[in-house]
Parts: sequence; structure tokens; C-alpha cells
Amino acid sequence: MDRLAIRPGDRVELACEAVDWVDRDVIPAVVRVVFTDGQGRAWSLVDKAPIFGTDLDSTSALPRPAAVRCVVEAFPDGFVASSTPLVLVSTEPDHVTAEDGTNLFLVSLDLLRPSEAGS
Repeated sequence: MDRLAIRPGDRVELACEAVDWVDRDVIPAVVRVVFTDGQGRAWSLVDKAPIFGTDLDSTSALPRPAAVRCVVEAFPDGFVASSTPLVLVSTEPDHVTAEDGTNLFLVSLDLLRPSEAGS
């Protein structure tokens, strides 16, 4: 994705990986996904499987690719990781947070793709 192709307020998907089932006995099942932000910190998010992809359900083998819907908040000046711009995104569209309550993440532009839900 090109930085010029997205603007603050746009909806995007943040690539992550579904790594384990937290609870398969509820409907929909609850899964943990992980990703690493643009500063090298690993994050874990837990929510209902459909939040992380329509093809993810309690019968899915893990680990597998997943995504978190986000809103682009900003392109902070001066943040560059390996020549790749960093983007501040919020996981607010689905009210998903990290286990410590964080919902703003500084991530590599390479981890983002346009949201299927659109802007």
C-alpha cells in the first residue's frame, strides 16, 4: 500500500496472525491474534473470530493469517522503520483492544491493506 493512497480517516486492515483459540465452545468462537508494531513490540488482541476475518471459525487450523479493521489516525513525522513509513491506526471500528486496553498502534505501512468495508 502506498502512503499516498491512504489518508487519515480511511479504513484499512492490519495484517496479523491468529495463533490460538481462547474459547471454541462459545458462538462465535474467541481467538487470539498477534502482530508486531513498527517499533518491534509484539501485541495480542482477543475477540470473536469473525472480527479478524470472515473465513475464520472454530474449525480453522491455527496459526493462520488474519486481519484487524482499523482507521488511519495519522502519519507521524520522523517515524521510519527500515525505510518504511509508520502509520498510527486505531482499532476502534470493532472496539478491539490489546489486553492492556490499548487501541492505538504505530505500525509499518507494509502491514496495511485497503479495507473490504471501504473508506
